Amino acid sequence: MGTVSKTIRIAASAQTAWDAIADVGELHVRVAPVMVTDTILEDSGAVRIVTFSNGVVLREQIISNDPATMRLSWTASGGPWAHHNASLVVVGHDAGCDVTWTADVLPHDAVAVIAPFIDAGLATFKAHLEASAHA
Repeated sequence: MGTVSKTIRIAASAQTAWDAIADVGELHVRVAPVMVTDTILEDSGAVRIVTFSNGVVLREQIISNDPATMRLSWTASGGPWAHHNASLVVVGHDAGCDVTWTADVLPHDAVAVIAPFIDAGLATFKAHLEASAHA
């Protein structure tokens, strides 16, 4: 299994970042606007259907949404891989917070496809959250 893990520093409080990430039905508004065009919740919020700006639609089952550890984990289907599970973790510090996105995928070489997407997603979240914090 291939694993990719990326961390980005954000000039916003850990609670602000966590509130956005934990709001799983508002991914397209609070975390990745433009990159994600729609998010629909199903099964009382246990599943979200995510539509990306490139037309890809993924079904993401929420595995854990834990405010105590500020960790969201999910598994995705509908993409170009046989297996995909991921998590976002928020850790606060004096200058704001760090957000780490880790994904495990099969086949192993799918890491080359998903790593740039994770970079873009984290950069989008950082830009959106910092712009909102300064507005």
